[in-house]
Amino acid sequence: MISKSTSFVLFITSEYKPMPAAGAARITPLVEVLQSIGLNVRVLTSNGIPPCSCVSRSYFPVPSSKASFLLRATQEILLGFDLGIKIFLRRKTSKLCLITSPPFFMVCICAYFSKLSGIPYVIDIRDRYPHVLVELGLLKTEGLLFKMLCSLENWIYREARGVTTVTNGLVNNLENSFPNLNLKLLRNGFDESIFTDELIENKKRTAFTVVYHGRLGRFYDLDTYMEIIKMVYNADSSIRFLMVGDLPKSICSNSSPNLEKLPAMKLEKLAKVLASCHLGFCLLRELPAMKSAFPAKAYDYIGAGIPVLAGPRGELTQIVDRFNIGTTFEKISVKEVADCILGLKKDEEVWYKMCAHVKKCRVNFGRRKIAREFFSQGLFNQ
Repeated sequence: MISKSTSFVLFITSEYKPMPAAGAARITPLVEVLQSIGLNVRVLTSNGIPPCSCVSRSYFPVPSSKASFLLRATQEILLGFDLGIKIFLRRKTSKLCLITSPPFFMVCICAYFSKLSGIPYVIDIRDRYPHVLVELGLLKTEGLLFKMLCSLENWIYREARGVTTVTNGLVNNLENSFPNLNLKLLRNGFDESIFTDELIENKKRTAFTVVYHGRLGRFYDLDTYMEIIKMVYNADSSIRFLMVGDLPKSICSNSSPNLEKLPAMKLEKLAKVLASCHLGFCLLRELPAMKSAFPAKAYDYIGAGIPVLAGPRGELTQIVDRFNIGTTFEKISVKEVADCILGLKKDEEVWYKMCAHVKKCRVNFGRRKIAREFFSQGLFNQ
């Protein structure tokens, strides 16, 4: 593991507890595990959280997932420079930087300041940028900007002590692009301190309820979700849908009588809401990058003890199929998904079996368990 001393490990992240965001949900348990093994950890993050003893906050907020590419890039750069200066000011008392991505520009700037300060750094990657921007149609591979960003990507990996990432698909992808990279798999998971064994025994809602939580960002198709919800309503109006999170404004005008919406909430409250539902939605857009994705929301569904509806085909569906903890779809067909929901509501025996499989295997997906095993392996020491 990382050697213990009186100097600090700096954890740089745009999101941290109690933010209701995937980045915060991933990083918080990692920080707490590092602290539990005796390390002095200082978190450098955005200004969207209350003051905390081990946290240093930026003047700038989390870059908005709803902003245009240019505006978001500006927000990332401002946050990156502010956090980078904080790294530089702590150069004499810090021995390692752990920097989590995205946001990509923030990561590049913080990696530069780490190098400038003489502090080795490790990059933790949840999505591979800038290639994701190409798949979203925001950049072109033949464009000068994409080539410049690829050069930046190459530099931050080449100069890093190591790189961690969240899925086997991303490991293989990065190994193909950077064969000499010191690369390790550090899976995501659910927070065992919040998604407890007692929680999953909580009473379910009276109405059969399918839940989605999190941002409906560029990796998800809102129209597909709304079509499924309306098709199910036309077939069985007793089935309810629940969406929790920072949802697009357009959803208000595309609503359906069987859809309930709740704002983003702290994970402690969200966990109880998820555990009261019957199924979790995790339907991704048909993008090559999604084949290597395992969104944090899917781990939360597992932690809450509910089966997962997952698609299209990729690493997420492989895990769901392997443990028989839900239903998967090769491609996202509105009718196929709607029929599946209708069928599971009618066939309680099949649904109960899925729930039993989730309860049996969920111990393998705990974030703290995964982090403890990872940091006990003596990784990234020199």
